[in-house]
Amino acid sequence: MRKALIWLILTVLSGGGVVVYALHQQYEEQSAEFRILYRDITVKLSQNDVILALLSNSSDPKVVQQKFPYILRWQTKPHEPPRPDINPARAGTYWINSPQGSLLIDLPTLLADFVRTQKFRHFSLSWKDTPLIKQGAEGKGDWWSWEKDIASPSQPLNLLVTNNPDWRSLPWLVLLLVGVFWAVVIYFYNQYQMTKRQRNIANLRAHFSELARLNAMGEIAAGMVHELNQPLTAILSYSQTAQRLIKQQQAEKAQPLLDASVMQTKRISALLLAFREKLHSDEQALQPINLRQVWERVTMLLGNEIERGKVSVINQVPESLPSLIASPLGIEQIFHNLLNNAIQAQQKTEKAWVTIHASQTADSIILTVTDGGQGLSEQALEQVFMPFFTTRKDGLGLGMALTETLVQRLNGSIQAQNSASGGACFTLVFPLTQQEA
Repeated sequence: MRKALIWLILTVLSGGGVVVYALHQQYEEQSAEFRILYRDITVKLSQNDVILALLSNSSDPKVVQQKFPYILRWQTKPHEPPRPDINPARAGTYWINSPQGSLLIDLPTLLADFVRTQKFRHFSLSWKDTPLIKQGAEGKGDWWSWEKDIASPSQPLNLLVTNNPDWRSLPWLVLLLVGVFWAVVIYFYNQYQMTKRQRNIANLRAHFSELARLNAMGEIAAGMVHELNQPLTAILSYSQTAQRLIKQQQAEKAQPLLDASVMQTKRISALLLAFREKLHSDEQALQPINLRQVWERVTMLLGNEIERGKVSVINQVPESLPSLIASPLGIEQIFHNLLNNAIQAQQKTEKAWVTIHASQTADSIILTVTDGGQGLSEQALEQVFMPFFTTRKDGLGLGMALTETLVQRLNGSIQAQNSASGGACFTLVFPLTQQEA
């Protein structure tokens, strides 16, 4: 609609300019016609003064009227009393009076050739508002008019002509071509704008792709830092404790700590291998997982934090629970993040506890992880799974976002709420038979 309006405005303005120019040309042409008509009439009327000076009483009337048929009568002596220079007699005739005599002129006969060939819509000659000859319409509503007094001492007549534009002679083909021209200009301009817009979009997409790649690399790096921080911290703690025990000649107590460090190291290796596979392929091997055993392994990995925080971990996953088809490392990361967050949330709680409960329906497994902390605020309930949202000063805000991603990759769902006791409660639902999303 906007393009059509622009085309219409440009066409009207350009067409209006063409029409104005064409009308101006017509006006100039007809002005030239008027000047020619005025000159010829002036010359014709001036002959009457010459004839009046040459006539005498001895002139043969037949010869005079044969040569000058528009002279009806004449006399070679002035009227007594004197008459005006022009004395209209009847329609189309008038007397020319001078000291040499008088002539009765038949104006229509005198100007017959001019009147017959003139191209104006209205033509009139008058003397002091008295029309002597008039042809055509009244001319009051005509567009153009030309008026001028005849430069003759004895016949100061007034010449008036009017006319209208000749609409049929306007350059209609040019007007049509103007419309076509602007249509072509607007079309090619739109094509240029479209090409330019597509080029800009392509450049923006390339720019956004680069930003997305950099953001993805940043997220992967942040995720690696988040996932490796806990096992590295545990390895450092186990190794320092084992060194202290060895110095105290209690090497037998250091063996479990070194075994735990080895397990944490293997976990780091598995995490790095998983990240490497993630960079090369979105698919990971799925296999039957015993959820109770995975939870016990995660509890052992976080044993140092559990012991330091005096957290009671309650495992209510039944032995009879069927295996879940999933990625072992993915389930371990989910449990690790949930348990670690529960421990962190109860650092100032006297009786800290974490419970995992599992149940089975016809086609899914439902897990609930509940802690004895203060629960989640309204803002946390809304944003707990958003990347970089955290309630801890040293937190990255990626743990729960990664947890949700891992759950969704297994076609599962996770919800956060507060339990009746006031602590946080996370409910996970996994389908029993599935393909990784």
